[in-house]
Amino acid sequence: MGWWKIATRRRNRKQVYDQLQQQRMLLQQGLKAHARIIEIEESNELLKGYVVLKVWVMIRIQERLLYQLSRTMVTDGKIPVVGEVVPIRILPEEPDDILIMV
Repeated sequence: MGWWKIATRRRNRKQVYDQLQQQRMLLQQGLKAHARIIEIEESNELLKGYVVLKVWVMIRIQERLLYQLSRTMVTDGKIPVVGEVVPIRILPEEPDDILIMV
């Protein structure tokens, strides 16, 4: 296996690890909210059945609406559909990252 493939695999593994750490923090400290999925862009499967999604969501937080493009990671079988309202966890000071609770 070439050095490029090894480096790419390590970078992908680190991205998954970092994303999982972020989602763990959101689960513990994030506020509960609901989001309507407006648009989904699915990227390649990374590791162990996790898929990184770029999603446009409409979030209602404390009686105001927020439209946000976010990155999140879900298991392959639990990808939400456009128009679905899903429970999420979010940090209001960092609305870029959300945790979809599907």
